[in-house]
Amino acid sequence: MKPLHLDVIAPLPEGWGMCLSCEMLLARANLDQAPAERGREEYPAQWQEDFRRLSEFVLNLATRYGDSILIQIFDPRSVQGLIKSIRYGARSYPTFIVASQEKIVGWDVNCLQQTLETLGAVEQMVIMP
Repeated sequence: MKPLHLDVIAPLPEGWGMCLSCEMLLARANLDQAPAERGREEYPAQWQEDFRRLSEFVLNLATRYGDSILIQIFDPRSVQGLIKSIRYGARSYPTFIVASQEKIVGWDVNCLQQTLETLGAVEQMVIMP
């Protein structure tokens, strides 16, 4: 079965990095934070909290629905994110686009899960060892 596409449009914090060779050396020597984490503490507390919440939310969806959904995240400041924002009329974030058909704005978890399941996402059974 083909996975159901879920596009997430939300501002993402930018990490500042160096060239790949330098990053690899720093990582091996345990001298610095990962590029995605570098500079994150300089963002306002509300932005940090929104990013943490979005990360947990997306990871929970991925765990819950597994291979039955394909999640793509777009920053509205990127070219692809800007195009998606204009196409779907996203004016507040996060905005979730399910199967290019349904738009859910905000943190309404129940509405998003209901829409995913209505359009064919299947909840995965997790078996604990």
